[in-house]
Amino acid sequence: MLLDSLIATLSPVEMWLLLGVVLCALEVLTPGFILACFGVGAFVAVIPAWLGLDLLWQVLTFCLASLAALLLLRPFLRKLNRGREKPKTGVDALLGRSVIVRERIAGGLQAGLVAIDGDVWQARSESGEAIEAGSTVEIVRQESLILFVRRV
Repeated sequence: MLLDSLIATLSPVEMWLLLGVVLCALEVLTPGFILACFGVGAFVAVIPAWLGLDLLWQVLTFCLASLAALLLLRPFLRKLNRGREKPKTGVDALLGRSVIVRERIAGGLQAGLVAIDGDVWQARSESGEAIEAGSTVEIVRQESLILFVRRV
């Protein structure tokens, strides 16, 4: 009922603007830049509505502008987004980081401990050398739950 009364009080220009804003806002919740293309179509449909043209012309303009946005804007924006490096997560985010040895790494197959962001991990020396507590090391690889490190 509230929606019906709201729709009855809006002009066609305001309705297309509202639709465009809603579609562009909903794009934030969906992947792929689809709803925003329809939002662009709604914004373009404001022009025939503002000129006082029939609803048929407004809908036709909306459809054509949405299709054009899907065919032209979407591939362009996806190409821009493709160039961005995806953030590393999990163990991949640990590789290459410098950390402090908390418990001596005795060398060989003997593991010591390193602390990373409040978490404690078992660590072995990549070269097999002993590394004293307090030394700075770099994480070079990971096998199972053990990190392999080298001196920095």
